[in-house]
Amino acid sequence: MTPLIGYFLWLDTPAAPFVCVGFLFLAAVTDGLDGYLARRRGLTSDLGRVLDPVADKIMAGVLVLLLVAYRGFPLWLAVVILGRDLLIMAAGLFLLQGRKVVLGSNITGKYTFTAIAFLLGSYVIRFPFGMLVMPPITLALIAFSMILYARVFLRVRRGDRPAPEHDRPGYKMVRVTLLVLFLVIFAVQLAEYLW
Repeated sequence: MTPLIGYFLWLDTPAAPFVCVGFLFLAAVTDGLDGYLARRRGLTSDLGRVLDPVADKIMAGVLVLLLVAYRGFPLWLAVVILGRDLLIMAAGLFLLQGRKVVLGSNITGKYTFTAIAFLLGSYVIRFPFGMLVMPPITLALIAFSMILYARVFLRVRRGDRPAPEHDRPGYKMVRVTLLVLFLVIFAVQLAEYLW
């Protein structure tokens, strides 16, 4: 779907941003669905744990470059996002080759990817509120996720197994409450922008 998104960004007609969002939504739904079905049917594999985030990072990386070219996406922010993804992929390959360990995404990494998706979507449709609030949120999540990934990387490099992720109920409640609050504010602002 990425070439189609690129084509409509280049086309830049009034309907093109919404076609792009439709393709992005379809990509997100199919990405989530294939992971859900793999887990539900017991078809997960180390190869799938590697390929799924790599495919996500490739699509996001190409979209970032397209937005730099066609939507004025800040180059410095593109470098940060692409640098993060390349660093995570390089560390993952290093651990896979040296320790035969495949690391999955942690919850902070998933929130970071979601923030990046909201940021990129804001630039696709030229949504001023999203273009204003998503860069600092995304940067904060990138910094936090990189710290957590570095801790896991160092632990595995020492020869320890990665610790299972514990989702403490208090943290989960705060995280979900903040996410819902953010989504409501974002949706209200988006509705005002579109109408």
